[in-house]
Amino acid sequence: IIRSHINAPIEIISGALNATMTISSTSTSMMTAARLILLSTLLIAPAQSILQTATIDILLPGVPTPITLLASQASFGSSLISYSDGHSSSSSSSSNSRPAGVGLIPSTPPSDDPYLCNESYGFTTYSSSSGNADGKSYNNAAILVPRGQCSFERKALSAQRLGASAIIIYGSLSSRYSLNVTNSTNEDNGSSNNDAYTRDDYTIDDVKWPIDKQDYDCDNGQAFIPSDVFTNKLNFITSPGGYDDNNDDYLIGNSENNMCVKYAADETFVSACESQRCLVTGKNVTDGGSDGTIKYEACCAWDFAIRLYQDTTLTVDEIKEVTIPAVYITMQQAMEFLDLMNGVSSNNDDDGGDNNNSGDPIVLSMYARDRPSVNSSAIIIWALGVFVAWLASYLSSSDYRSYAKAIRMKSHLVARAGGVGAVAATTAAGGQGGENVERPPPSPARHDGTPRSRSQSRERSTTATAASPPSESGERTIYRDDDEDAAEAVITNRNVQPQHYQEEESLELDASHAIFFIVLASTSLLVLFFFKIFNVVKIFYAFGCSGAFAQVVLYPLLTRVFRELRWKSPMRPMECLSEENATRAALNGGCKGKILMCLYSFFGPITLLDVMANTIAYAVGGTWLYIAFTVLHPGSNVFYWIVQDVFGACMCITFLGTIKINAIRVAAILLTVAFFYDIFFVFVTPLLTKHGESIMVNVATSGGPPKADPSWCEKYPSSTECKGGEPLPMLFAIPRVGDYQGGASMLGLGDIVLPGLLLSFASRFDEAKRLMGLVSGGAGRVRNGAGGVSSNKSSWNICCGCGQGGYFGPVVVAYAVGLAMANAAVYLMQMGQPALLYLVPCCLGTFVFMARRNGELNDIWDNPRAIRAADALLFGGRIEAEDEDDARASSLLINEGAEMT
Repeated sequence: IIRSHINAPIEIISGALNATMTISSTSTSMMTAARLILLSTLLIAPAQSILQTATIDILLPGVPTPITLLASQASFGSSLISYSDGHSSSSSSSSNSRPAGVGLIPSTPPSDDPYLCNESYGFTTYSSSSGNADGKSYNNAAILVPRGQCSFERKALSAQRLGASAIIIYGSLSSRYSLNVTNSTNEDNGSSNNDAYTRDDYTIDDVKWPIDKQDYDCDNGQAFIPSDVFTNKLNFITSPGGYDDNNDDYLIGNSENNMCVKYAADETFVSACESQRCLVTGKNVTDGGSDGTIKYEACCAWDFAIRLYQDTTLTVDEIKEVTIPAVYITMQQAMEFLDLMNGVSSNNDDDGGDNNNSGDPIVLSMYARDRPSVNSSAIIIWALGVFVAWLASYLSSSDYRSYAKAIRMKSHLVARAGGVGAVAATTAAGGQGGENVERPPPSPARHDGTPRSRSQSRERSTTATAASPPSESGERTIYRDDDEDAAEAVITNRNVQPQHYQEEESLELDASHAIFFIVLASTSLLVLFFFKIFNVVKIFYAFGCSGAFAQVVLYPLLTRVFRELRWKSPMRPMECLSEENATRAALNGGCKGKILMCLYSFFGPITLLDVMANTIAYAVGGTWLYIAFTVLHPGSNVFYWIVQDVFGACMCITFLGTIKINAIRVAAILLTVAFFYDIFFVFVTPLLTKHGESIMVNVATSGGPPKADPSWCEKYPSSTECKGGEPLPMLFAIPRVGDYQGGASMLGLGDIVLPGLLLSFASRFDEAKRLMGLVSGGAGRVRNGAGGVSSNKSSWNICCGCGQGGYFGPVVVAYAVGLAMANAAVYLMQMGQPALLYLVPCCLGTFVFMARRNGELNDIWDNPRAIRAADALLFGGRIEAEDEDDARASSLLINEGAEMT
């Protein structure tokens, strides 16, 4: 799936393709994780959270640098201009044409309406300055108004009617209290008086108290205020809102003026209560003393950004009338802002006009926070995906290239020794199966006498003719230059053994595997959906990819280091686990002998290089897994996402080096099945599930996004209701650069390896044709149509270059285009898109179209002859042919060089 990712990472799901093969001991962990890759998807998805998306720049008189506050924007009113656009326009525009929110003077509400709620109570009607008791002008002003007593949008409407250009609503303790207002009853006739907001006979029983956990948390600080102090100093029954603003003097601060500090249950209130504000909860307790003194509970208040939501009671005309921008700041921010305003006002009064800046007001400007116009991480993740798909597919055909390069090196060495004639003779003889090229022994025969095929999990070596045998000293030369070894082997006509670390299991997929894939993938997805065992995937990924990391990165790297240091002992088998010692210990009997023989049988000769590479790899994997289980949002950890990306690349290389497709027919079946599978679980399952959930998206988000309100999760992020939405690790992730909303662009490994199987087939088909052409005496340059039918150069081939260098290059380009289309569709449609919806037609369609134009579709449709011939050359045995004509064509393919070049 591809979805637009806004501000938090989201899950990537994985399924399993269970290969019907025996897994060797050296690749068990890699294959376990490789099976999980096939259902991971490209997912870039949004998450909900309360973000402060606006900035308020406060410019003090005589101070060149503004003070900046962050604020959350309202869902009503006009939008703010971006910071960069606002600065460029404010410098070149007059005050009358400046954008909304720019170049304003901060102001306070009328003294008789501190909450700007008199209009909502019906006490007055504002029209410009009319109804304003203070008679001051609010032209080009931003009014700072405390939260409470009426809705946010009502406040904004009143501010606009007073002539203000913007409104800044700030948090207050008073907003957490209200009265259960009712009209009083006329005792004489039983009628009601219209005095609900003006009555002075409300009691403490009419107060609506703050809500536990939502407005305060006693775990962050708790106090018990004596009843006499509560009665004498605090008032919660003042009309119309109930809360008396004078209460702030006794409930705010870190000194003993704050009753919560003075009467705290312990001495940790100041350090535990971050807001330094407390709320009386309305709960009382009886002192255990003999006098039975009652005390009132007070607890630490929350002070977070909130959403300024709309008022559904407003009429349509009133909603349309609100056009000024509105933002929200916290109680702490408001206190700092109001202190600045009071300080500047006091300074102007004291200067009496002597100071050059006397009378200059504070100027503020409100902007929407800048976000990058181009999501660079999305471009990087696209490039990374294309690169890994290309690299993994390219490396999957390395055995053919190594053999071909060895032949070229041999020709060069022979030419130096005997001239050009010897080169031609040697190469031709090698192509005809002459004695100059020593081939490895044939693979073990099946019960019917024919060689075992690769589809039956035949163990192979990627450089069967390119490894050096153990030396007389018992040293095993690991990762010797493949081409040097291959050339030496070909020249000296000696049989060689495969390298220990290059032994691989190879599975050739057929049509039955494609059907098996959809069954197991669906089963895995449903198991994760119903049983929520998402941590199992993390464990498989950590340990499976650790093995791939050791195989792909650490073994070659450490070998290179040891070579440069000329340190040979780490590459020699450890004496304690040599075959001789294991056999001797086993013959002596006992537990030790059994353990040593078991280890030797399972791992083979073990070198210090083995121990070092695997220790480092699994230590990295274990650290990654620890972060995954202990850090709340591990995707923000640099080590975590870098290791995850490296692990993912290693797993893709391992997967495509192990799983093969040798027929376009199998690729078509597999990719078509995956195509409809992806669409079904993204778009169709919402119509079938109880709550309209997409099963794939639900699993991708670890059971869906957090169930709790975002404001709750901001206070209690470790709450069960706030869990979910964290990505499973079967993906590449690149954090967004320069984006205050955070998040990351993500690419699932499944969208690399599934199309990558087709890219790998194209790479191996091209290299097989090059190899067979070289063996036949040609130059080893691919010309499409070499499968027995020559293709004429058309203007289309010449213009786009698709017909000149084989299939691999054009199919990689098609993959890049399809991946770019998938990303573009997300931003154009603003909805999730199955990536395979674009990748399958682009890649498969390009391959089939080119094969048909080149006259090779029939050949590559089912087990191409070039690959069969190359496999027979490298791995021994004969080319299996379905009929006499096919056998004759295969013979021509090996012996007639003209067709291959």
